[in-house]
Amino acid sequence: MMKFELVPTVLVDSREQAEEVVRHIKEAGCAVVKTKLEVGDYVAGVFIFERKSASDFVNSIIDGRLFDQAERLKSAGLRPVIVVEGDLWEELKSRRVSPNAVLGAQLALYKMGLGLIYTEDRAQTGALLCLAAKKEGGGKVKAPAAKKGSDVRALQIALLASLPGIGPKRAEELLKRFGTPLNALLNYRSWNIDERRHAAIKRILETPYSSGSQLDDFL
Repeated sequence: MMKFELVPTVLVDSREQAEEVVRHIKEAGCAVVKTKLEVGDYVAGVFIFERKSASDFVNSIIDGRLFDQAERLKSAGLRPVIVVEGDLWEELKSRRVSPNAVLGAQLALYKMGLGLIYTEDRAQTGALLCLAAKKEGGGKVKAPAAKKGSDVRALQIALLASLPGIGPKRAEELLKRFGTPLNALLNYRSWNIDERRHAAIKRILETPYSSGSQLDDFL
């Protein structure tokens, strides 16, 4: 009887546009199955990955998407990893964003239980994803689904923690003080933070959406 070896498989979200990553996954020796993932960009072995360019990683810190995405990754029941593709620190030089803001965001992610892996380019990302699949010995991979009943408390913390100068710990303190995120935001002028952070938060909360205002000068 012939014995067939299972090919390590990586699930790729059908909305993910990086065909170059898919090509490098295949070149590394893994099969690719495109499907609509409810959360994340790739699933390989016991890992679920969100891929971000260095630029998008910085943008997601500024606009607050990062921690919401992190909570969704955690809800999938797999080991969540964010892959940052490209030179993050070179990106910061051209963006005039404080390195401390990025370092603080990374610490917050680690505290939430997320892994962070840095890759040089899409070729290295593809190799990483295939390696993750091979670690599990190949075979079928089940697409995860985000939990329907989201943890409201975690989402409330993530909402406030996404603001400049407000991490998860301070966000929890604000919620204990004001009761709800709405009350906290309505009273943001009384938060115990420095003037620079107050100015940044004021701009986020009070600038009309259509103005196209930039936040970089405040961070």
